[in-house]
Amino acid sequence: MDFKNSAMKLFNNEEPADTYAGPYVVRPGQLDILVRTPHTYEDAVSYADKLMEGSAVMLDFSEVDKETRIRIFDYMCGVSYIVNASISKVSDSIMMYAPARVDVEKQAAKKTSWLGR
Repeated sequence: MDFKNSAMKLFNNEEPADTYAGPYVVRPGQLDILVRTPHTYEDAVSYADKLMEGSAVMLDFSEVDKETRIRIFDYMCGVSYIVNASISKVSDSIMMYAPARVDVEKQAAKKTSWLGR
């Protein structure tokens, strides 16, 4: 922060115009994760609203037929594109839609035998 911004902050008690807008560390209580199992296509509207509000949404598609699954997936992908959210496959039937300010990192499972070797 330069002298001008320091003086402005001292006298105006306002944040300088060049504040940091990069990635943020998410602390507990700052990110809502909505975990849902849709049953109809209409359920996707409320999930999309939550994603647009900044919540992460995890959907389990195991309870819907293939046609409805595709429709919900396409709808959520469109909303994700609009709000610049990321989409991650968690398992064969679970997808995670996360806001742009959240990085989703998936670690590969370690393959070990049942004996622990």
